[in-house]
Amino acid sequence: MRLNVFIAKSGYASRRKADDLIKSGKVKVNGKIEKEPFFDVKSTNKVEIDGRPLSLKEFIYIILNKPKGVTSTVKDRHALKTVLDCLPQRLRGVYPVGRLDKNSTGLLILTNDGNLCFKATHPKFSVEREYLVKLRGSLTLNDCRRAYQGIKDEGELLRVKKINILKKENNFTLCRVLACEGKKRHIRRIFKQLGFSVLSLKRVRIGKLNLGNLREGHFKLLPKEKLYSLLFKVS
Repeated sequence: MRLNVFIAKSGYASRRKADDLIKSGKVKVNGKIEKEPFFDVKSTNKVEIDGRPLSLKEFIYIILNKPKGVTSTVKDRHALKTVLDCLPQRLRGVYPVGRLDKNSTGLLILTNDGNLCFKATHPKFSVEREYLVKLRGSLTLNDCRRAYQGIKDEGELLRVKKINILKKENNFTLCRVLACEGKKRHIRRIFKQLGFSVLSLKRVRIGKLNLGNLREGHFKLLPKEKLYSLLFKVS
């Protein structure tokens, strides 16, 4: 098994983060620093990161309907409540897959499977996300076209795949937004650049995984095979 895959499967970090840890010299195999992510790890090898031995473990897959005001991090000394506070103690060895900012709600995956985290968040896998967004102001088709073409913000090009305007009323717009990227505050930053305030943002789907009728603040466990089949195309 490749070293970066081993680290991901141990639950220590995503594969992308594992590459960084390896290249920065923080990973040892049999007591020696190994800087090659594709190093072949044998069953008899001892892998350590900062002196902590790693081992493969059982993966946990959770979907959560994240409430507003809850931070999508494992640890944050400034946060009143993190997503781990929504889980029982026995399930807290997981981390969120991707971003959903503090003021946003909806579907969030939590797992200790670094490989799933890598595939679900890396742009090359094009995992589609669907959001319901309420804006202050009247969104136009020209605004939507600008969002498709891409909008520059803080040195990044942000774009969405599609926007469907569902309802306009009293200077408010309710729309459905589809995106295949999830940069920090991605949707909010696009609409801010277009001149709109986001009043509410709820993620309702990732890939073919739907939030459904899962109540806010509640969670459920899913089998690995089902979650992978809902998130990724089977070749």
